[in-house]
Amino acid sequence: MAVEKMKMMSLIALKKDAHDILERIILNGTVHIGNNQNSSNFTLGYLQGNKQYLLDAGVDINRIRAFKSERTFERKKFKDLIDRLFLFIGIDEEELKNADMSKMNISEHLKELDNLDQQASTIRNYEMANEYAIEKTETQVRVVEYFSQSSIDLTQLSKLDFFDVHVGEISRNSWVKLKNNYENIKAIVVHLGRTSTGEAVMIFAPKMFYDETKSLLMSLSFDQVDLPDAPMSAQALLELKKKEIDGLYKQKDRVAKAKEVFIDMYRASVVALYFRYKMIEKIEYLESHVAESGNFFIFNAFVPASTTEKLKQDIEKMADNAIVAFEDDSTVPKKFTIPTKLMNNVLLRPFETLVKMYSVPQYQESDPTPFFALTYMLLFGLMFGDVGQGIVLILAGTLLKKQFGSLSGIIQRIGVSSTIFGFIYGSVFGMEDLIPALIIRPMEQINTILIFAIVLGVALVSIAYFMGFYNLKKKGRYADLYFDKNGISGFLFYISFLLFIFNMVLGQSYFGSISSLVTMITTAVMVITTCLMVLKLKLKPRVEKANSDDKEEFSAVESGFEMFETIMSFFSNTLSFIRVGAFAINHVGLFMAFHALGQMIGNTAGNIFMIIVGNIVILSLEALIVFIQAIRLEYYELFSKYFEGGGEIYSPLTFDIKAK
Repeated sequence: MAVEKMKMMSLIALKKDAHDILERIILNGTVHIGNNQNSSNFTLGYLQGNKQYLLDAGVDINRIRAFKSERTFERKKFKDLIDRLFLFIGIDEEELKNADMSKMNISEHLKELDNLDQQASTIRNYEMANEYAIEKTETQVRVVEYFSQSSIDLTQLSKLDFFDVHVGEISRNSWVKLKNNYENIKAIVVHLGRTSTGEAVMIFAPKMFYDETKSLLMSLSFDQVDLPDAPMSAQALLELKKKEIDGLYKQKDRVAKAKEVFIDMYRASVVALYFRYKMIEKIEYLESHVAESGNFFIFNAFVPASTTEKLKQDIEKMADNAIVAFEDDSTVPKKFTIPTKLMNNVLLRPFETLVKMYSVPQYQESDPTPFFALTYMLLFGLMFGDVGQGIVLILAGTLLKKQFGSLSGIIQRIGVSSTIFGFIYGSVFGMEDLIPALIIRPMEQINTILIFAIVLGVALVSIAYFMGFYNLKKKGRYADLYFDKNGISGFLFYISFLLFIFNMVLGQSYFGSISSLVTMITTAVMVITTCLMVLKLKLKPRVEKANSDDKEEFSAVESGFEMFETIMSFFSNTLSFIRVGAFAINHVGLFMAFHALGQMIGNTAGNIFMIIVGNIVILSLEALIVFIQAIRLEYYELFSKYFEGGGEIYSPLTFDIKAK
């Protein structure tokens, strides 16, 4: 339940080993390439002020430049080849997700794709030619069937002196178009009949209008039947064409069998080559963050401290002459953002999503997730305490696990909290007469629940302050620790402010004779801490080392407005927690309203119906509102005290087989 410690890896090796080492680093899956605003190449940016270790290794620092790979990666060519093979073989995204990388050889050369694509293209061309031949021959059969009952010699039709005869098939749309333009056509059109796919026609066109006839046939997408050269009856031609179709279908089966053999033989190879392509793509990306000098290549990246030994062993297996060193995070210049890797147990991990919605914790900050998770479940349970509805939330979170991931985990956990507080309140699906309340019934003790909500708010804000102290000390920001509104001065002002208000309202009842002393002390503390907060910029050089990048000019007017805003925020921070008690009361009140509506219906069935409707409305509407209100309290009232954010999430370069 913390932020994992990071180290800066410095790697020096021979350029000839670069490709193999970078591949091993990717397969290791723990290296994070940091963001550097001063350079697109992370290593070059890091080396600008960190070259001593290069001198120690004998690297010529005067020749350092961006790495230039000796390999040529024809990305578009290989991507096109892979896409064609995927389409031909029928490989989909689901197959890639389920691929077993441990059984694959991803060291195959991508040039194998050319050979496989040529084989696939040959089979594909046979398929297309065969399909075209079958389609054309079947068209001829459909048309010739209209002549099968006659003894006409079809060869005579092609030997007319003054006419060209065209027998074939057109689509039904073309037939309508043809009929509507009879008067403009210089030909005789004979409609033979309707086929299963169109209309069979015979066109007699004078030879002198050859060009016009050719244009007409093209506009109609005329599928022509080739008339035989040798004397042959229509019946004989029909038998011949049917035999041709039988032969074509047998050929189709042979092509399909060849395709099946090809797919069975090379399917695994194509998938492996796809992953090889993805690997080289990632290596190419990694090379853009590598530097070189002479025969050496240099690489810097962030690595979790727990994985350094394994990474070093992996690299040294590829090149035993490689120099791998890991620097402590304290040596990393401040201009580089060290990535944040959160480490939380199964109970707390789903809440990381809500934390990251606000911001990613800085590496130097403590992980806010544990405190956020526990307080969020506490606040939700207080506002939405019901045994029955809590169990429904648990079941909903369990059933929606695959669809909603971490959100389903949050729903499960707030369901548990709701169930626990349901027993505390004695509420089951809004009915408070089924089980006894273990501690309190909100509607019966309204003042108590509202006061408890304010006290809880003060306690949580105080804890948030102390967490903020820890973070500021960890970052070395002592001026903010002592003099900021979220530092010690701000906390003392906050407590004094609350005591001052409490003493003014109820002082005589609780403090008695020392009430005036309490007023004096709290007033003095507020005045002193106000001065410290206003003069923070003036006092900063006394507690921190001067930093030219952080110079701020003091402004009395600005400081005055900030102080006014601070006082208002102290007041609003505390009162905001009244909503916790208010929603606990509101939760009961809504059920009472639906119960009253059920009684107005006047029968048992109507009462049960309204209870069911009420539970559905409250589960779908009020639960969402409470969910949002709890987030608001966390973000605005608590995070503002101890969580700054603005970090960079740890995102290692991995060979993820699910990435397309």
